[in-house]
Amino acid sequence: MKNVFLRSLLTSLFTTALDFGALVGLTELAGVNYVLATWLGTVVGSLSNFTINKLWAFSARAQPTGRAMGKFVLVQAGASGLHTLGVWLLTRFGRLPYPASKVIVAALVYLGWNYPLNRWFVFRPSR
Repeated sequence: MKNVFLRSLLTSLFTTALDFGALVGLTELAGVNYVLATWLGTVVGSLSNFTINKLWAFSARAQPTGRAMGKFVLVQAGASGLHTLGVWLLTRFGRLPYPASKVIVAALVYLGWNYPLNRWFVFRPSR
């Protein structure tokens, strides 16, 4: 399990970097509101996350892709909502800069939502 967690964590760090880059780029360069940019960033990150998780982090190559993708979309929809709400709450009421809010929320959502649900629901090990 330790190797699975480590591979999943590395995958998450890579795809969160894509997510964060989209958030900051959209907000600072394109003038998109940080709340919308937060949601769009999660979509960008999740596009690569599924493939890397399936093929490498959870070693679920034999698992049917369609079924796993359906589950993954549900998990990611929840994660996107949690990210967007969390960043808005911490930025608006916690008065943190949106990048700091994103880092905090990303860590909490990964540990409390993404990893457990990807591990035991989306890419559940064969019995």
